[in-house]
Amino acid sequence: MARLETPEALESFRQEILSRRDPDSPCVSICAGAGCVASGADEVIAAFEKEIEAKGLSATVSTKGTGCPGFCEQGPVVVIYPEEICYLQVQAKDVPEIVAQTIENKQVVERLCFKDPATGERAVKESDIPFYRSQQRTVLCNNIKIDSKRIEDYLALGGYAALAKALGQMTDLEVLEEVKKSNIRGRGGAGFPAGRKWEGSRNAEEPIKYVIVNADEGDPGAFMDRAIHDQCLVNEPFGLILGGYAVSP
Repeated sequence: MARLETPEALESFRQEILSRRDPDSPCVSICAGAGCVASGADEVIAAFEKEIEAKGLSATVSTKGTGCPGFCEQGPVVVIYPEEICYLQVQAKDVPEIVAQTIENKQVVERLCFKDPATGERAVKESDIPFYRSQQRTVLCNNIKIDSKRIEDYLALGGYAALAKALGQMTDLEVLEEVKKSNIRGRGGAGFPAGRKWEGSRNAEEPIKYVIVNADEGDPGAFMDRAIHDQCLVNEPFGLILGGYAVSP
């Protein structure tokens, strides 16, 4: 990947990525987060790749191992685009049926969809699941769409647009004031305003500033911070690069 020197070059590269992608072509996204991997996601990913190649569909159907979308107790989680069909607790043995029914014949494998224990109704999309239906998933909304090993996935979804705006159209002080005005707070128990924290660092007398990301998983078996890291959110929209820019007058 060539070095991008300007916001215009970034946007041009983003459009180039999008021009190579057909939004109507099937894409199988398999959660490759730690919870799903422990439940067999690696085998599911390998099974999809093998089955799609065996059916001669590699030219039109793509697969990707993605970040964690949540609902770990129902993993491995598989979402098929563009229909956004969500299958839960998928195993490698289920893959031939999914490819034949859903990818080739556009039919839903209902037994793999979420079943509401109260009503018995099936939810085809994750957004139809009662627990998620009323949620606005700001942080994890794109995790199931991004292969964290491919920055092109992040760029295709608008990645680094905020950084390009900040560096190309705003001063460091304007970025700081915008964060203060937003009242964004830390996700820990203290809920400390990020803008005040950044301002304190900016006003410190020491000329060299350091931005440290606390990615500690304090609870055993918890992977919240890794889920955020998986889609590059720490680097840009929620802070690392923008924070460094804002605290360095």
